[in-house]
Amino acid sequence: MKKKTMSRVLSIAMALLLAMTALVAFSGCVKQEEKINSSWTSADVDAETYFARILPQSSEAREKFVAASRGYNMSAPGFDDNHLPAPDPSGVSLEGAKAALLLVKPADDPSILKFDEFYNALTAEQVTGIVTRMAEVVDLTVDNGPIDTLLVLIGKFVQLLTKMTGGLYVLGLFFFAIVVELLMLPFGIRQQKNSRKQARLRPKEMAIRNKYKGRNDQVTMQKMNQEIQKLYQDEGYNPMGGCLPLLIQMPIVIALYNIVIDPLRYVLGLAESLSSALSTYCTAARAAGGLGLELGTGKGTIELLSQLGGGQLEGLRNFAFFANREECFNALNNLPELNFNLFGLNMGIIPGFRQPFVLLLIPVLTFAFYFASMKLTRKFTYQPVTTDPQMGCSNNMMDITMPLMSVYITFIVPAAVGIYWIFKCIISTVKQFVIHKAMPLPTFTEEDYKAAERELKGKTKHEKKPAGERTSPSGKKVRSLHHIDDDDEPLPPSVPEKKEDPAKSEQPAGQEEKKNDMRAPMKDDRKDDEKK
Repeated sequence: MKKKTMSRVLSIAMALLLAMTALVAFSGCVKQEEKINSSWTSADVDAETYFARILPQSSEAREKFVAASRGYNMSAPGFDDNHLPAPDPSGVSLEGAKAALLLVKPADDPSILKFDEFYNALTAEQVTGIVTRMAEVVDLTVDNGPIDTLLVLIGKFVQLLTKMTGGLYVLGLFFFAIVVELLMLPFGIRQQKNSRKQARLRPKEMAIRNKYKGRNDQVTMQKMNQEIQKLYQDEGYNPMGGCLPLLIQMPIVIALYNIVIDPLRYVLGLAESLSSALSTYCTAARAAGGLGLELGTGKGTIELLSQLGGGQLEGLRNFAFFANREECFNALNNLPELNFNLFGLNMGIIPGFRQPFVLLLIPVLTFAFYFASMKLTRKFTYQPVTTDPQMGCSNNMMDITMPLMSVYITFIVPAAVGIYWIFKCIISTVKQFVIHKAMPLPTFTEEDYKAAERELKGKTKHEKKPAGERTSPSGKKVRSLHHIDDDDEPLPPSVPEKKEDPAKSEQPAGQEEKKNDMRAPMKDDRKDDEKK
């Protein structure tokens, strides 16, 4: 019952941790967009209001329409956003605006105000009016939930470490990794104690396994596992005791990932909507007033902040996507600078097969350090006894697949995340080595294993009798007279049952003759009676 209860508690704890991990990983990422009916009638809204609502739902249509209001036709053949042609002299490109409207053309329905009427009669004033109407107001108030509030506090600590290192964000992450491992030290010590307790039981566990050696049927394996579990229970060892540090580390890693990739929100403490607004401004086409940056990932702001140079935020003042663009500029222009460089390389960009190619060393080093860390950690910690060859093969597969997964991750996140992962592997391995030296695992000789086998045989021979059962000094079971024949084993039918009178051999010869003499007259009396 205790084992089942513990298993249920751990299952519930795992579910809660996974739920918290999902909340941390995806909090703030999902936004509910307003669903607008794809039709309008003359009685409901006019055409300008309709398109002001429907155009923002398509990023391509909105971008082309705003570019048209600035005199650029992004749908023109040969248009290159990196080499902008001269804008339309009139200030508005009606051809570009009409091309954008075609992307959100409503369904042909008699009840709908005819699209062609508005499309053919489109004017520059209507284009400017629609752009003004569809500009959104960026909420600059910071309204974080409990999880985001905790992440902001951690991010502020990262900012403090960054300031202490001269504003170098990567070095701040290095010291932050050290602090995290120091905070996790008590869990590491507890895990080592649990490993030592299990290691002390190795001779007894091997004795139980040797007892069933050579038999691999399911019943025998089940009985062997039951005896091993009973040994653990009698010795006070909990096999699940070492899982707690691993469960705690999972949400911590996810939380730190969010802090590292989104410093604008968690390190600098700005609103989530402003972080999204900066991403929109940086990735919007230059014809639409944005910076036209190509990002390796749409998550986080570290890549954006690492590529922003001096004066690039000035264009935000005239960015038509936002109604309060001047306020957005003031909020972003007075931020403390974060230096994402290390050895002259920008660690805010994602490694890839492009310039600078030297960043490809980060995935390679991540694999090397992660692989070495897993091997050394396995050496410093106790490895349970196993007779299954597939288990050893599984461990070898884990030593390869886990580093390969980390390599894949380093190709989809900024280089700073890979650097942090390398720091963490090194510091974690050093911590495990120190714990191993301070609390070494016990070692055993061949005599210890033999002594454990002798102890197991002695316990088997002198098993504890059930309650109420008595034994004689010779070890034989003493049965009650009420159940004297319950456990008697009948003799084989071929062997006749012999009864000997022990008193017969002990009596003197004279007494035996006397008894025979007494029986003789009795026989004569019977004969006389028969004659009568």
